[in-house]
Amino acid sequence: MTEQDASLADASTPRYRSSAAARMVNIPVATLRVWERRYQVVGPVQAASGHRLYSSQDVRRLVLIKQLVNKGHGIGMLARMQTPQLQDLLHEAELAEGLLQRSTAPVAARPARVPEALNRLRVLLVGPDAGTRWRTTLEAVPELDVVGSLDASPQSELRVQHLQADMVVAELGALHMETVDWLVRLTKLVNARQMCVIYGFANSQVLEALRARGVILRRSPLAPDELSQALVDTVRGWQSVSEALLTLPDPAPPPRFDAPGLVSLAQSMPRVACECPQHLSELVTMLGQFEAYSADCESRQPADVTLHAYLYRVAGHARALMEEALATVAKAEGVALPVRRPPR
Repeated sequence: MTEQDASLADASTPRYRSSAAARMVNIPVATLRVWERRYQVVGPVQAASGHRLYSSQDVRRLVLIKQLVNKGHGIGMLARMQTPQLQDLLHEAELAEGLLQRSTAPVAARPARVPEALNRLRVLLVGPDAGTRWRTTLEAVPELDVVGSLDASPQSELRVQHLQADMVVAELGALHMETVDWLVRLTKLVNARQMCVIYGFANSQVLEALRARGVILRRSPLAPDELSQALVDTVRGWQSVSEALLTLPDPAPPPRFDAPGLVSLAQSMPRVACECPQHLSELVTMLGQFEAYSADCESRQPADVTLHAYLYRVAGHARALMEEALATVAKAEGVALPVRRPPR
């Protein structure tokens, strides 16, 4: 048995009781039992003594599920996923959160121009002939910078360990689900925002999996100027959103009214002949909901995170303006403004 085989065998050996496993995952034992009974998240071994024993692999899977549940994912969906898929999902969520935090930093702390990474799109070429076919064409475009090329073998990942790219452009004759998994892994490895895949043949399931990830798909043969234009449009789209985000003022103030306060305020202005107070209250509610949605959007495409940061900030300022309008109408009617209850 090799050292690697021995390590895998040790990780799969049942050794931890329920109390110890729950303590390592930082959940109550009762929660662990519910997860097992209702969702079958893990399959512990029952020892002769009657105790349920968990392996290190079980504990690792539980830790991943706990972290993803904390980020808002449903336990029912997570229970059906394999452990490598859980790891990928957590990686994507953490990457998106990091980009969102940077995107929603106060404007005063931002540079006065679009970051350099958005002025020139860093492109990694992937495919047996991608380097020779596309490098000269793409390097002639001012907005693009080819940072490297590699073939389509999994071993080539070792050559991009320390490489950073904004876009992965892959030209492959045939696409399979294994190819999709490899391209997704490669894209994460270089912290790319997006993929462009030029393909010869693929079934509908593979193409749908790529579209779900926001991949730019082009059927070969592809004219050089068509690929160049697609990439230039991408970088200009990113520039547009980033520039729009930079022009916004600081993040919007927190909500002035909670849901009961809005209802009470709208109902306290009977002297207004029309239904404007009610409409303002509804607008404030809807904008607040969209603001929260944009902030919490579980987008798996890092390129979309900046867009949702922009929408989050715009929605917040629109909500604040409508709150101010509602407060102004209330003051004109002599109605006292409700005080927002502190969260429990």
